[in-house]
Amino acid sequence: MDVAFVGARKLAELSDPATVRHHPMVLVIDDDKAAVTALAEGLRGQPYTVHACLEPAEALLIVGRLRPDLVVLAPVGGLISSLEFLELVRLGDPDLPILVAAAPSDGDFVARASTAANIVVPKPYRTQELAVIVQSYLNSAAIQEARRSTIDLGRLRIDGAAPQMWIDGDCLRLPPREYLLLRYLAERPGMVVPRTELVHAVWGSSATNSNTLTVHIARLRKRFGDDEHDPQWLRAIRGLGYQFQVPERHASPPARRAVPDQRAPR
Repeated sequence: MDVAFVGARKLAELSDPATVRHHPMVLVIDDDKAAVTALAEGLRGQPYTVHACLEPAEALLIVGRLRPDLVVLAPVGGLISSLEFLELVRLGDPDLPILVAAAPSDGDFVARASTAANIVVPKPYRTQELAVIVQSYLNSAAIQEARRSTIDLGRLRIDGAAPQMWIDGDCLRLPPREYLLLRYLAERPGMVVPRTELVHAVWGSSATNSNTLTVHIARLRKRFGDDEHDPQWLRAIRGLGYQFQVPERHASPPARRAVPDQRAPR
């Protein structure tokens, strides 16, 4: 497997809306090219693509543009540190699986990063062990359930293979949980879906609270340009749940998708 080290040209190619992702994407952030190349070779044949980045600052742009399905993060310096990268990503996408890779000498890094990471894996990389861990995260029931056919509701189309949607022809990439939430609602247009059902469908048995769902609903509304006082796409039905529908297109639709810490720029 030839690992793709993502630079400006590669990033532009991969972030082109016309580029379709057929497999999950794993982003490795590590400045040890030999170790990353060996890791990619060890993961040959796995049902996902591996892309690598040498600097956390560049990786932050990649996360925003490409929306990887999982990140492997080693202690790396640069314009920002790996710890700063981790903090910034968690602010924008708390659900992205992040595996911290560390050597025995990286005790301070592990202590500080483990509070925000999903799991700590040893470095040098143990490819067989890491492959099992990566696949376990990518194989979550909710994500696999969502990787199906495209949903076409006229003005709105939702990809079945990658976390992205098209509104009036404009392509936007979505964080995984927003994507799962939107798909679940879009499969039931006009129906009132209880909050408890949405939480169970999107988060499963993962610990979450009512406010988590509210935050994700608010983010989706911003992407649609919904008026918070009179939403047309996502209505809250008091005491019952949420109702999703695709409104008719107006001549001058309101500005939409203003979610600066979440949206992948075009």
